[in-house]
Amino acid sequence: MDIVFHIGAHATDEGLLIRSLLRNRDLLAGHGVGLPGPGRYRQLIGEVSTTLRGAAADAETEAMLLDTIRDDETATRIVLSNENFICRPQLALGTGRLYPRIEKAAWLGLLFPETRVSFALALRNPATFVPDMVRKGETSPVNAPRAGGMWSDVVERLFDACPDAEVIAWCHEDAPLIWSQIMREVAGVDAGVALQGGFDMAKKIMTDAGRERLTEFSTRQAGMTERQRTRAVAAFLAAHARDDAVTQEIDLPGWTEETVAWLSEDYEEDVAAVAEARGVTFLSP
Repeated sequence: MDIVFHIGAHATDEGLLIRSLLRNRDLLAGHGVGLPGPGRYRQLIGEVSTTLRGAAADAETEAMLLDTIRDDETATRIVLSNENFICRPQLALGTGRLYPRIEKAAWLGLLFPETRVSFALALRNPATFVPDMVRKGETSPVNAPRAGGMWSDVVERLFDACPDAEVIAWCHEDAPLIWSQIMREVAGVDAGVALQGGFDMAKKIMTDAGRERLTEFSTRQAGMTERQRTRAVAAFLAAHARDDAVTQEIDLPGWTEETVAWLSEDYEEDVAAVAEARGVTFLSP
């Protein structure tokens, strides 16, 4: 049995990944993938993990969790998604670091001590991630981290807490281009499984006209390879992306154009470090 915890990050897909996967619920069930509705597990996992506080669940508790969560006892892989698994958005930024409570990933893994556990995580450029979190009123500017190596630090601490886990990671900025690839990797199925929803993230940031044209195009071009799909999405986004979805005004106290520039430069190096880390499956166009 494999369990994949999709843990965010906040201000990335905002629940779209699990919704895209749920469009394929019956199909994926035939491939041994369980996709329980979030209402079946989010509160339960929060309550049980808080009660255990990092202690390993006994066999009876683990069996209870699986019996409650699973729709189908034949499932060999279960995908659970909640951007608040690790913490609420107000606690996602700490002084000088992202996700200061990432070690709580161990609490999730220890709910299922006899099960292989993976974590799926979207990275995002701190130059836009931090201001977006502040803009939404979910954190304070005084807590905004301003150091390099942010995401590689998160992943390193996650592995410190869960040394036997695996991590599936990608950049939020690439997600519209590789959404179907992300869906497949999280579900654990190969390219031969035709999934619906591979354009969901791209459509989210397109104009109405662009979404209509992409839908028409994808209907005519069924059976595209991942490379062909990526190229098509890139072309449609170049022509039909909404301005408000691809540009962001940065207005934080003390942040200048130079701040944004060096954060973005550090982010590229940070992503490279994550991609090379042992135990990480990194997805990119």
